[in-house]
Amino acid sequence: MRIPDLLEKYINKMDWNSYLDIGCGDGNLLYTLNKEGYFQKKKIFAVDLSQNRIRRVQNISKNLKCYVNDACDLKDIKNSSINIVTSTMVLEHVPDEDLMLMEIKRVLKKDCNFVYLSTVFKKWYGWYYYRCNGKWRLDPTHVREYTDDNLLCKLKEKGFEIIETKKSLLCFSFVNLLVRITKYKGETQNNKFFRLLDKLKVPILGYYNWEIVCKKVL
Repeated sequence: MRIPDLLEKYINKMDWNSYLDIGCGDGNLLYTLNKEGYFQKKKIFAVDLSQNRIRRVQNISKNLKCYVNDACDLKDIKNSSINIVTSTMVLEHVPDEDLMLMEIKRVLKKDCNFVYLSTVFKKWYGWYYYRCNGKWRLDPTHVREYTDDNLLCKLKEKGFEIIETKKSLLCFSFVNLLVRITKYKGETQNNKFFRLLDKLKVPILGYYNWEIVCKKVL
């Protein structure tokens, strides 16, 4: 995995010392950031609902502090303690997006902060082969897939300032498909076969990766 350009742009702009990844999964982003030297002499936190995933993420670096936490209840993260929050492809899964956004606001420092979010944006003609509640979905576990800019309005209402947004066409992942079919439980980032397979990309009609950079101002 490569560091998203939008995240790298802002992480290099700011003098920061604490970072939190919400819904870190298998830690692909954390692994890459650590490999590129971003975590030296920093306080790094990661949370996920899966104990198994947290165990794997703990192997990335001894400096990582990992917790099994719900994205809507970051019980192990202190108030006003984090400079940078990232959460990639998580918002569409949580039962209450408002609670998650309020938790992000709670843990962010008052000054010198920013949030990098990514989620799914779907055009009216978007289609993928999963179905959930009678609708075509990119993933059957998605509670929602954004179709308008309502999320930006919610962020503003909750005291965030939108800095930059970007939409880019999502591509089909052969790695994800293989992991689902085989129920593979191991790491993928250090596997040469998976890295090679991940280079094969096919665009998904009507589905976009929606990236949002914002900061807490209230």
